[in-house]
Amino acid sequence: MAAAPSASPSPTDAPLSLRHTMSMHSTELIRGSHQFSIAGYSLHKRIGVGKIVRSGAFEVGGYSWKIKCYPAGHAKEEEGYLSLFLELMSTAVDKVTVDYSFEIIGPMGTSSPFDQSYVWNDFTPNYRTWGILKFLEIESLESQYLMNDCLTIRCNVDVQKESMTGATRRCLITVPPSGICQDLAQLLDSKQGSDVTFQVGQNDYDAHKVVFAMRSPVFSAQFYGLLADNPGGSDSGRHVRIHDLKPATFEAVLHFIYTDTLPPVEDDDDDLLLSQSTNYPGLREAAAGCSKESHREMICDWLAAADRYDLERMRLLCESALSETIDVENAAGTLELADRHHCPQLKAFCVDYIASPGVLKAVLATGGYRELKANSPSVVADVLEKLASYGSC
Repeated sequence: MAAAPSASPSPTDAPLSLRHTMSMHSTELIRGSHQFSIAGYSLHKRIGVGKIVRSGAFEVGGYSWKIKCYPAGHAKEEEGYLSLFLELMSTAVDKVTVDYSFEIIGPMGTSSPFDQSYVWNDFTPNYRTWGILKFLEIESLESQYLMNDCLTIRCNVDVQKESMTGATRRCLITVPPSGICQDLAQLLDSKQGSDVTFQVGQNDYDAHKVVFAMRSPVFSAQFYGLLADNPGGSDSGRHVRIHDLKPATFEAVLHFIYTDTLPPVEDDDDDLLLSQSTNYPGLREAAAGCSKESHREMICDWLAAADRYDLERMRLLCESALSETIDVENAAGTLELADRHHCPQLKAFCVDYIASPGVLKAVLATGGYRELKANSPSVVADVLEKLASYGSC
């Protein structure tokens, strides 16, 4: 009798082996900007059509760029207009996809209200320069945007970088970003466990001594060090009066201590508004309808407070924000502020800007320089030393 054939395992009984693979095409957007000042603009314009003035090289997205400016127009057809172009300086490049825009920075930090609708442009070895032949009529430029015969241009550059990534994954575990700053912000909003009330002007702010001490050496000494009423820590010193500080400025300090960021200010065309998610009455009132120049003055107050309470990161964030707004009118005042509040990086930036070829003469004509000369003569010496290093005067 023949043996019965053995039963074959069914597909459902067989071990399941899956191999998951994935690939991804990623596109990264890298943004940057460059501010270019042309002192003695009228002299460049006088030379006539076709005269080029180039900015120094700057880097965005790993590529080197320059601004090309034709003060009297690119060619005869553009005479009477300012012509502006963005030029790719990097040589070993097949193609760079870029979106760009130009602004003219006028008095008090105002920028040109020009409608600019741009598309993405491909910079290649054959097309290294893109721009606008008739950016602005020279008559309008000279009547509205020149400061002491100095033209200031800002070029905003968005570089699109693409890469192809292929990989095999056994599993993919997603780790969310750190949420400690959000947790601390919620702790401040809830006031749970608060043990100190700061009194600033007519406003009271409930907070936590340990958080302030952790973030600021000054508050650490006040609450737990030799300056404390009870160094061991107790309920003494529940109320702390802050003098010589605006409520809006203290709210910026409070926001930074609990979130490690500056208060979020949103640009709404000509006005600057505090983010609707932020519940600070003093800051909201100060920021309502605030101009860009007033916002700059607000950041100056924040920087002074950061220096007062030894909040190093806050001070550096303010330095960075102020450095993006430097122009002929405010350079000397910013330099004096940087010197007064121990900001070596911002100070060096201002000195380099003022000592740049052709800029000093325009700065010397400003009221800020006269105040700098009267209040901080040693800082003027720093500018002179930088000029000497350039081999000019």
